[in-house]
Amino acid sequence: MSKRVSVDEPDRLSRFMNNRHSYSDDFKCLTLKLINSGKSVEEVSAFTGISLPTLYEWIEDWNKKKKMA
Repeated sequence: MSKRVSVDEPDRLSRFMNNRHSYSDDFKCLTLKLINSGKSVEEVSAFTGISLPTLYEWIEDWNKKKKMA
C-alpha cells in the first residue's frame, strides 16, 4: 500500500523546490555565447535542453548586467 502525499506538506515542497536544476555561471556563459555566435535561441534550446523562457531570462539578465557595467 503506498502512502498518499499531499502537496501542502511544507518539507516536501521545500525539498522539491531546492532540487530544481541550477546551472553554473560557466554553463550559462557558454550557452549565451552560442546564441551570440549566431545560433537561434530555438536551436540552443534544442541542443542544451534549456527551455526557451529560461534562455530569454538569461539573455535579459545578461543585458541588464552589461548596462550596469
